[in-house]
Amino acid sequence: MFKFTKILLAITLYLYCGNLYADPNNDQWRDTKKTYLDLINEGYEVKAYDISNFKDGQGNMYMFFVTVLQKENDVFECQEYQVFDDSLNTMDLSFVCRKLVQPYKKGLNT
Repeated sequence: MFKFTKILLAITLYLYCGNLYADPNNDQWRDTKKTYLDLINEGYEVKAYDISNFKDGQGNMYMFFVTVLQKENDVFECQEYQVFDDSLNTMDLSFVCRKLVQPYKKGLNT
């Protein structure tokens, strides 16, 4: 009986999962031109913060900062990426704040 149940479960999962797919063109975070300072000045508060890093084979350190800010029902996620050489000089820096929105299809000019 146990073997039959496992086979039935496997067949059911196979048939069900075959119809599932993820749409890589859906997004719920829209890029903005806002900065941390803009959001703080507008009354947003930091609700979460995370930092992670790793080193590559040449000794460069990659640091990723993610901050979540909120004011009432509006939520922003700011991401900062920095690359440092082995002397901790900044080699590259990028920054973006994204606003949480209803899911939408990504495409040109969105």
